[in-house]
Amino acid sequence: MDPFLEMKQRDPSAGYKSVGITVITSALGIINWFELRGLLLVLLTFFGVKRDSWQGIDNFSFLLMGVAWLAYVFYCQYDLKKKAEAGQVLQASAMLLAIQLGLLFVCNFLSHVLLGVPFEAHMMLFLIVEGALTLLLGWFAISAARRRALR
Repeated sequence: MDPFLEMKQRDPSAGYKSVGITVITSALGIINWFELRGLLLVLLTFFGVKRDSWQGIDNFSFLLMGVAWLAYVFYCQYDLKKKAEAGQVLQASAMLLAIQLGLLFVCNFLSHVLLGVPFEAHMMLFLIVEGALTLLLGWFAISAARRRALR
């Protein structure tokens, strides 16, 4: 079949949906990027790495995490467009958001535990909301995938 005709027959709203959701996931990805950077600095403190090495480790890891973030954004766009064309955009976006919120939860939790900082009420509420959303979105995405597999 003609590839140009095939592209015209696809759902044009799939591209719009995937771009919109990719913007949201990439913004959350930037937050994760900086939280991972903070966790790295906490780990450097916890394991007693010399302060002279921190600048090099921080710069190199910041660059690597930036490349990983950019690759993640491209993957999200590709995957969400493919899922939107198949009518599964809600399940795919729920899974991507669950993974990102889970990563954010782990970073925040480990940072507080490793530094020995007591959990304040607003931080505890924030962690509970992150964890609950992670579980809820993950459960939704997995149950939708199972229902689709059983059909």
